Amino acid sequence: MHREPHMPRSSGTGDAVGVLGATSFVGQAVLERLQESGAADGDRPVAPVWAFSRNCMPAVARRISAGTRWHQLPIAPGSWHASIPHWIAVCPLWAVSEHFPLLEAAGARRLVALSSTSRSTKRDSPAASERALAARLAAAEERVLEWAAVRGIRATILRPTMIYDGIHDQNVARIARFIRRFGFYPVAGTANGLRQPVHRDDIAAACHAVLAQDRLLDSYDISGGETLTYRDMVRRIFASLNRTPRLITVPMPLVKAAAAIIGHMPPLESLPTMAIRMNEDLVFDHGAASRDFGFQPRVFSLPSEPD
Repeated sequence: MHREPHMPRSSGTGDAVGVLGATSFVGQAVLERLQESGAADGDRPVAPVWAFSRNCMPAVARRISAGTRWHQLPIAPGSWHASIPHWIAVCPLWAVSEHFPLLEAAGARRLVALSSTSRSTKRDSPAASERALAARLAAAEERVLEWAAVRGIRATILRPTMIYDGIHDQNVARIARFIRRFGFYPVAGTANGLRQPVHRDDIAAACHAVLAQDRLLDSYDISGGETLTYRDMVRRIFASLNRTPRLITVPMPLVKAAAAIIGHMPPLESLPTMAIRMNEDLVFDHGAASRDFGFQPRVFSLPSEPD
């Protein structure tokens, strides 16, 4: 059973919270978490929430919170005057630096930003595009932390593993769409590489919890509450769809032969690497996050479809 992290139900001060990347599927979960915490804290001042996105979506705004103040990015230099001490950035990490002037103008004192464990897992990838992503994440982390240190802002970077909600994500939901369409799913070799999918709502809870803490490390890995093989993860997705598992095993020699053929074709170069990675363990310890801000992620769970 999923346990909610032990944390204060608001930022603790009633200070305003700004959310960068608010219309992303993780951003929406963050806004929902902030709204729920405000509604639960009848004895505390409700923290105003400011939502920022390049694409302000009215339908999303109405569904999440009528009281959230929405602004479309970018904000013109020198035009911001409201105070927003606390910030959660769930936009791509390298985009955070584009908004440093906004955060400075708003008097930012606390920043929580999302990176990814891809910084480590793709650092030595055979695919140039994946190595570039890992390097970009590492450089962005360094830039955010250096900027924050110079300006006396307490910054914490969270590195989640595979993010999912089974509906909007680009990992589990993509597998589910393939299964619905074709009725089977191809895997490479034994596909016994270990995975720790982390639910988007647990990431939102972690971001909220970090805001309430004063003394934390610069960065934390946050993984799911269950470790399972890639093959078992796919079987679990079949079960959520009420489908009999039909996994088609592609022999590893064939996968590696394909890698040699298309490995230098930029649009396709990452496909063989993704297949080979099904047999690699991508496991990260979230013990420090549990210890320092009560992170307690749920086991891998998906919404079930009706028969």
